[in-house]
Amino acid sequence: MLQNFQKPTASLFSLIILTLLFTWPTHAQICSCAGAPLLGTQSSGASEAGNVLIGVTYEFNQITNLYTGSEQITNDSANRNTQSALIEINYGITDRLSASGTFSYVRKQRTSGIGTPGETQTSTTAGIGDGIALLRYTLLPQSLWNRYYIAAGGGVKAPIGSTTLNNPNGRRFNADMQPGTVATDGVLWSNLGLNFLPISTINLSLTNSYRLTGTNERFVEGDDYRFGNEFISILGLSDTITDRISYKLKARYRSTSSDERNDNVLPNTGGKWITLIPDLYITTSDQTSIKLSGQIPLYHELNGLQPSTTYAVSASFFININSSQNTFIHANN
Repeated sequence: MLQNFQKPTASLFSLIILTLLFTWPTHAQICSCAGAPLLGTQSSGASEAGNVLIGVTYEFNQITNLYTGSEQITNDSANRNTQSALIEINYGITDRLSASGTFSYVRKQRTSGIGTPGETQTSTTAGIGDGIALLRYTLLPQSLWNRYYIAAGGGVKAPIGSTTLNNPNGRRFNADMQPGTVATDGVLWSNLGLNFLPISTINLSLTNSYRLTGTNERFVEGDDYRFGNEFISILGLSDTITDRISYKLKARYRSTSSDERNDNVLPNTGGKWITLIPDLYITTSDQTSIKLSGQIPLYHELNGLQPSTTYAVSASFFININSSQNTFIHANN
């Protein structure tokens, strides 16, 4: 994706307009412990018509820290972790239009009573999580004559995950312990890119996503639960280390507001998070690559009293079934 510095004005104007359109919503919502990281793991998609890009990701999220607002307090009540396995399949319909589907399996574990020796109790749930189907279109491809990249898309989060798991006493687990949500959500997505060739091999990117959540009936008819809408914005800087090794340093802003039950706002849900995410990419062959990633929380502003991520680590494997003879492009765009 070579670029030069010709015709920057119109491209920069388009980039700014698209950024404003996709970052406009300011009242994003969702429980900090709900489901798998479907939006946060999306790759850049298939690069050419007929290409198939398949990615498999494992993520471990340790949730031990306890916050009230932005203040961390002593956690003597419970800790938890979430493990997620995700499969993402991208297909290039044309050189500019691609379709993708992401499927998840989620395992959640919560240990309560950690402040009282001998009184701890561990609960575990596992099952199929929700999925996402997206269509993405490249509005402005990078080329020898253009160093900017703009893509946009939209789709739905499909309610295929389980929400009926019970504890050993036969009582249904709360929504934050269920693998799925049984709600259909609308999704908007955008990706902006800029490189600095021939001066530098550094690339900048800005990826935004917004999820408008639906409502599901939790226990009985008329008992409606709605996770909050979710907005994620990821600013990234990437560069090559060697011909087969590259890195990407990302700052992720995630904003949610409170969940609702029967149109009543629930306390101790929603908030704002800023997270540093370093990625290391290793190209293992012309068609395969590996991504190793971590998450370092930098800032929290939570509604009420909530547990939040202490750290997270993930590993991904990508394979490109390329119908053309073009060079393989992995998920680090």
